[in-house]
Amino acid sequence: MEQFIFIIALLAIGVLLQKTPAPADFSKSLNFFIIYISLPATILIQIPKVHFDSSAMSLILIPWLLLPMVVGIVLWMTKHQPTHVRAALLLVLPLGNTSFVGIPIIHTLLGEEAIPYVLMYDQFGTFLMLSLYGTAVVARYESGFFNVREIVQKLVLFPPFGFLVFGLIFGAMPEKSIPYITLLSSTLVPLALVSVGYSLRLGGELDYGIFSKALIIKLIIMPLIAFGGLLAMGTDPLALKTGVLESGMPSMITAGALAIASGFAPALSAALVGYGIIISLVTLPIIVYVMERVF
Repeated sequence: MEQFIFIIALLAIGVLLQKTPAPADFSKSLNFFIIYISLPATILIQIPKVHFDSSAMSLILIPWLLLPMVVGIVLWMTKHQPTHVRAALLLVLPLGNTSFVGIPIIHTLLGEEAIPYVLMYDQFGTFLMLSLYGTAVVARYESGFFNVREIVQKLVLFPPFGFLVFGLIFGAMPEKSIPYITLLSSTLVPLALVSVGYSLRLGGELDYGIFSKALIIKLIIMPLIAFGGLLAMGTDPLALKTGVLESGMPSMITAGALAIASGFAPALSAALVGYGIIISLVTLPIIVYVMERVF
């Protein structure tokens, strides 16, 4: 319980910092450190603990199985909506906040041993989706131009992905370096949560009908589908719980930022990210409680 209060406190600190004369690039600076230092260090510590058994492979597979289902639901749900609303939902619903929010919350709810599974879901699922699918959505609905070379370049040059490949190839780091890498890794949770709080944007004119439906899909329907899929694949209980929670994470901040920058229903996109984070602090513990009863 204390850890969950700590999560809320860090988010609140980020929100309060919005009221201070923080530098214009404050959030970008936090995210830069997280992406280039904190997350790579976490990957180097945690990835050698991953065993590529059927449970790990199911975690890699489940976000890609969810993707066409969510896309189909969005296309059906937005058949009478403006194109910019459809584009926004296609971008922000399939892509969850599986690292900045996912890592600290799952660390709190499931413990340290779940983090390697989080990284598998995040890097091989969400990150690849953002690079491939997310770029395709923006290209389709904004410019109509699809640059394969640019997508591949972003993928190869993204630091956490490079460290993921490095960790998978070379395994555990030298014993003497572990305390220092662990120290860098420990910065991820507080910095990520403060960054998320600082980036929260609420309000704006909303179509509350489409907004509420989108939240239900993101925070309830997606984890329910994931639970059924992972259970059918015979996934280990810890991996299953991790995959279900990752599937029920609120919308990714980066996906929301892309949607807003592209003019895809800015108020709706911002609300799904902002309110989604707040509401997920209630839905995710409930999901864990229900799964504990099942297992």
